[in-house]
Amino acid sequence: MNKIPYIVSAITITLAGLFAILNRFWTGFVYFVLALLVALSLFWAGWLLFKYWTDYREELKEDYKIWIANKINTTEVTAEIVEQNEKVYKKQFSKHMLKHKLVKWAQIAICFALAASFLTGLLMY
Repeated sequence: MNKIPYIVSAITITLAGLFAILNRFWTGFVYFVLALLVALSLFWAGWLLFKYWTDYREELKEDYKIWIANKINTTEVTAEIVEQNEKVYKKQFSKHMLKHKLVKWAQIAICFALAASFLTGLLMY
């Protein structure tokens, strides 16, 4: 399942390259190139959203466990204190992981922006 986006990307880029080369013979192939690039951008946006809502949330739960264990080992905090103040520690962890979440959402936003720009190019050509 992890290789699916790379296979789809390789096939789509190969077809887009082929249509870009064939553009010399008929200018209508530009539409195929731009349509393939729109589809590829939307595919990656969808794939990244899917991965965010499934795998990344599970990774966050595991990272929280590791972060708490590290917090207990490096400070004078005990497991009982963590259990009593779990809400506070989850909030600290959320602040700690904000940068990673923003990067994930920025990747998704870039994919949608690319799709919009290719779609604009398709409509304007």
